[in-house]
Amino acid sequence: MKRNKIMLMIAISAIMFPLAQASNINVHAADDVVELNVYNCADYICEDDDEAGTEGVIKQFEKYCKETYNTEVKVNYSTYETNEDMYNQLRAGGVRYDVICPSDYMLEKLIMNDMVEPLSSPVANYVEYGSPYIKSKFDTVKTHTKDGTEVTFKDYSVPYMWGTMGFMYNPTPDDLQDGDDIRELVSSWDVIWNESFKNKVSLKDSIRDTYIVGAIHVYKEELKLVKQLCDNGLITADEYNKRLTSIMNRCDDETISYIETSLKKAKENVYEFEVDTGKEHIVKGDYWINLCWSGDAVYALDLAEEEDVLLEYVVPSEGSNVWFDGLAMPKGANKLWAERFLNFMCDPAIASQNMDYVGYTSAISGQDMWELALENYEAEEGEETTDYDLTYFFKDSGIVDENGDEITSFIIHTSEKNRQLYAQYPDEDTIKRCGVMTDFGSQNEKVSEMWIRVKGNASSWYIYLVLGVVVALIIFAEIKSITNKRAR
Repeated sequence: MKRNKIMLMIAISAIMFPLAQASNINVHAADDVVELNVYNCADYICEDDDEAGTEGVIKQFEKYCKETYNTEVKVNYSTYETNEDMYNQLRAGGVRYDVICPSDYMLEKLIMNDMVEPLSSPVANYVEYGSPYIKSKFDTVKTHTKDGTEVTFKDYSVPYMWGTMGFMYNPTPDDLQDGDDIRELVSSWDVIWNESFKNKVSLKDSIRDTYIVGAIHVYKEELKLVKQLCDNGLITADEYNKRLTSIMNRCDDETISYIETSLKKAKENVYEFEVDTGKEHIVKGDYWINLCWSGDAVYALDLAEEEDVLLEYVVPSEGSNVWFDGLAMPKGANKLWAERFLNFMCDPAIASQNMDYVGYTSAISGQDMWELALENYEAEEGEETTDYDLTYFFKDSGIVDENGDEITSFIIHTSEKNRQLYAQYPDEDTIKRCGVMTDFGSQNEKVSEMWIRVKGNASSWYIYLVLGVVVALIIFAEIKSITNKRAR
């Protein structure tokens, strides 16, 4: 009986704890204080640095509101690990969020399910400082509302960060076999299935990112043909990109089956599925090649340098994903202050702080952003350099030189290749072979079921073993309890 009471108390605690957290975040300190609930991906904003004595972006926003609007604003900032976690939290309710940061495909899903508020008007700082390239990509993505009305992303969101997905790798690990050239092998996604690199590669524990890798592998011959058509001038670069995007987002039943088979095979070969541990594992040498987002690569390359390890980053030749994370407002948000927060985040001075802190690439391209790029990546005098052209990203941004003349060509003279600069700002050729994720619509459930099967197979024996042990212990405890009662 005592055991049953304890189990009941544990069950009640498990239910009440998240409810208590949800209620705490909505507590208002005072009637004259505006509370803004911001829900962002983990490690994705410039935070306070106590050692340096600098304030993070959240505190700066609160001070800005006091100075600009004479209003005390308290930001309640919380984080999530994946887009799916964020979506499930919104669906569950209980917490009113004012600002969220979904990725492109998730933003599309939220719009179609009437879960986000439209912007009241264009966000001024984004209009002025947003990269023309980002505007051409993010702003023009079309979707539809729940009632079927056609809309674009710019009606609901402003882009926050963007980047690519590729391989972070150690080009010269200590135990590399003679004749193996990792730089050549990581130029193709095939290395994930290469048995010569068993347990030397990791995959993302992220359904959408790993699905895309599987799709590109399954349809690599078709993608190769489309690329040849583009290279031979038979289709335009835009048409090539559209076909690439369509192929990597295929989700018919047959494609899901093909990808499941492919990913199960890959799983036999990889070291682990991970979300955030790969940055540390690859620096320590646990494996050589890590499927990662470009911003994580920047962070890990910096971290590796402190350990005298040289890592690099590359986007494989078959194509990949160029992703965009946008700032948006869930249904019921305090739109006035949420939109002021969005505008604040698009200020180049603030955007540069966020970018420098997290390693990901801001959608803003103002003067501060160009100067940050030069500060980080322009080679020192006397070094051998390569011209790295970023005109596609920074052009028409109103950036001026030291004489006040507008710059029209943006070239960085860098001394490194496939390093932090390439990860933060991919070149234009790389961008052309990167497509944007789209929502799977009615096939989402089937893709999720496939992912469970892929993730569950190799560990099912362990799950059954644990369940068997638990059941055995329960049976043993019940028998012992009955025996003791009879003895008494």
